[in-house]
Amino acid sequence: MGWHVLGFLFAGLLVSGCGEDTLRPLVDAGHDAGEDAFVDAGLDAGLDGADVMLDAGDEGPPCQGLERDVVDLGLLQVEPDWREGELPLCGAHEYSVVLPLGSRYNLTLRTDLALGQARVTLRKPGDDPQSFPLAVGTALAPFEPLSLPLIADRSGEFVLRVQSLDPAAWGAYDLRLSCESGCELQATRYPIVLVHGWTGWNNIMSYTYFHGVADNLSEQGFLVFTASLDPYNSVEIRSDQLAEQIDAFLLESHSRKLNLIAHSQGGLDSRRVISTLGYADRVPSLVTVSTPHRGTELCDVALGYLPGPGQAALSFLLEWLGATATGSESDAMASFEAMSVERVVEEFNPANPDIEGVSYVSYAGRTCPLGLTCGDICDIEIQFAYDLLWLLAGANDGIVPVESAIWGDYRGEIPADHFDEIGQLFGITGPNFNHREFYSMLARDLAQEGF
Repeated sequence: MGWHVLGFLFAGLLVSGCGEDTLRPLVDAGHDAGEDAFVDAGLDAGLDGADVMLDAGDEGPPCQGLERDVVDLGLLQVEPDWREGELPLCGAHEYSVVLPLGSRYNLTLRTDLALGQARVTLRKPGDDPQSFPLAVGTALAPFEPLSLPLIADRSGEFVLRVQSLDPAAWGAYDLRLSCESGCELQATRYPIVLVHGWTGWNNIMSYTYFHGVADNLSEQGFLVFTASLDPYNSVEIRSDQLAEQIDAFLLESHSRKLNLIAHSQGGLDSRRVISTLGYADRVPSLVTVSTPHRGTELCDVALGYLPGPGQAALSFLLEWLGATATGSESDAMASFEAMSVERVVEEFNPANPDIEGVSYVSYAGRTCPLGLTCGDICDIEIQFAYDLLWLLAGANDGIVPVESAIWGDYRGEIPADHFDEIGQLFGITGPNFNHREFYSMLARDLAQEGF
């Protein structure tokens, strides 16, 4: 631990019989010259600066009545090594700590004499540092290092603040974060939102759209929300709905940001939320699975924009989505229009460019009739669509061409058709694809990448 040189000065004063009254001149010093002079003298000049402060004298602490200068030092990782810090005059340090629900962590703090007593608080982002902390502890330097248990009331990011009890004190400290129990549990820094495509989040044979995915992720420790958008509608309407739900999820979880994992049309809805609706400051990452980032020729044929069995393609899509049975043909047509090649390439993409600072990751699904070249046998329910798309656009998952699904940081194909990608029907997929493990992998990747 790199002890601050002023710690040894204070230790000498204490040993020589000087108590609290002796220390007060250092706290009071520099007031006439202004706070900046005090900081320069104490932190830059070393022992000579300390002599200047002792001689300066004045009426009161230079930080009295002032807000502390808070410095964000980023993510505090679980590791065996100590992390060193040094508080400035009138300052406080804050770290982000990611804790899974059901786990127990321990924070150990050691401080320098120059710091005096140091207080540590744990809270949710956005909460007042002085109100409703989840944990509070005080280190009585240097004799009693603080050991503070950290138990989360939900998975995700928490804010850890380190400050001296006396705002005019400063000095060195060391921190170490360790896991005590529930160490197998995992969490992303920001909650995950699953964004569905066509048919709606609970519209496939009374099963959730992402079959068993949310429950599986929650059991591992991740905090997961599921968006519920119109089953069939334009990207404009669905993205407006998604934005409202993001706001609600942020409030509910006391989080600063959310990660989006989207399937099919949900990826276009998410891109518009980030770009046009201005949510890049609240959505640091978007993972898309088989999203038609350049449209799908299947919609073009159904709408009559391309030659082919147009009526057959239209009937297939309407019946596949269940739009005929629910009387939602007009809304379904709005979805087809939104995912036509010309609309996406010529209008949507220019209007919704990628935003710098946001991570865009994509995967494409691929299927084939016999499974010999792709690892997945196309479900009979979408065999017609697969054959049509193969003629028009090549490799596809039965609804979206592989080339159209590639966007941003493309991480490859998965052996799955459009149904298998979300575990439908009834959680049954091909032998080479486990949809629950796939989404677990996506969540782990987000956690490892700091999201």
